[in-house]
Amino acid sequence: MLAELPAVIAGGGAGGTYDERVREALAVRGDDDAYMHAAVALATLGTGATYPNPCVGAVVVKDGEVVGAGHSAATGGPHAEVRALALAGERARGATVFVTLEPCAHFGRTPPCADALIAAGVAEVVFGVSDPAVHRPIGERGSQVLAAAGVRVRAAPALSRAACVALHEHYLHHESTHRPWVTLKAATSLDGRIAATGGDSRWITGEPARRVGHWLRARHHAIAVGADTLLRDDPQLTARLFTGADPQPVIVDSRLRTADSSAALLRPGTLALHTEHAPEDRRRSLTDRGVQLLAVTADEHGRVDVPAALLALGRLPIRSLLVEGGGRLIASFVAAGAWDRWFWFQAPVLLGDGVPVLPGLQWSAVAAAPRLRVEQRTPVGVDELIVLRPA
Repeated sequence: MLAELPAVIAGGGAGGTYDERVREALAVRGDDDAYMHAAVALATLGTGATYPNPCVGAVVVKDGEVVGAGHSAATGGPHAEVRALALAGERARGATVFVTLEPCAHFGRTPPCADALIAAGVAEVVFGVSDPAVHRPIGERGSQVLAAAGVRVRAAPALSRAACVALHEHYLHHESTHRPWVTLKAATSLDGRIAATGGDSRWITGEPARRVGHWLRARHHAIAVGADTLLRDDPQLTARLFTGADPQPVIVDSRLRTADSSAALLRPGTLALHTEHAPEDRRRSLTDRGVQLLAVTADEHGRVDVPAALLALGRLPIRSLLVEGGGRLIASFVAAGAWDRWFWFQAPVLLGDGVPVLPGLQWSAVAAAPRLRVEQRTPVGVDELIVLRPA
């Protein structure tokens, strides 16, 4: 995902139409890495529309020429391999297919892609990353089915394999851990404040940083905010500044304090996490408005227990979760060590005694404080973005 970041900051990103991306792939000439990177570029364009499935990219190569290309259609539609084979037609016979994720061998909403590849008569399949497929009883792996039918199967070269792992990191993480990939996002002043003393937080960062924030929304399955943020800001949580699917809204509200509000997010399609302490009348109020409720264990403070919440979300399944705020919610994920990447935007402004980004977190000594790894540091307009990973 980070490979897209420079283009997003510059005002571009995974733009264009499906047909334009397919034409670009058809023009590619080169080695295995070039063909696999063309498949990755296709898949990037479709990210978001295929949840809970990953968006896969595929290209069909015959005698050094790309004759078919495609990415996974929206949920319930044909997979990448099927779309690429359809474009290739008879030219797929004897061809090599490059696909970012190991072809499936099970019946889901659509028939197995391994069967489609065999029926098309392809000679070889090169896949970027194996499908862990932890949650579903798929029997044989796609690569095994292909090999048994006489199709040569091999892994992609290391360079493009790394690109495929990065492309599918949310899916691979969820399949391996049973919980969503968690991205934290915070926009603060240089002194670590997310709002002034009066609660005003618009706008700490500039437009380029906000654009990156909307790109993050379009790249995640769901987006979470706490009750205080919902009551104070009435956020939309849509990907307005970037082309892509809107994430599913998740409200973390232990006692369902938001039930009596007129917030726009309290609608069908929104998920509210709460504890057993939420009053029954508030539960009824939200379910009457179409909000889906999910009860999870309370922690020692009576709040939603973060690890338990992530396991509950993972079972739905929610593949990835963007945590936007407020500070108390972000702090709860940090305290639990339950996050995978953190996008921290710092604006060149000082807010003094404003609202801190991590209220309530305390460590008695520097040695006890968690260490983070800086994955990337880059200017975003007048602001700076620090991308962090747990050390």
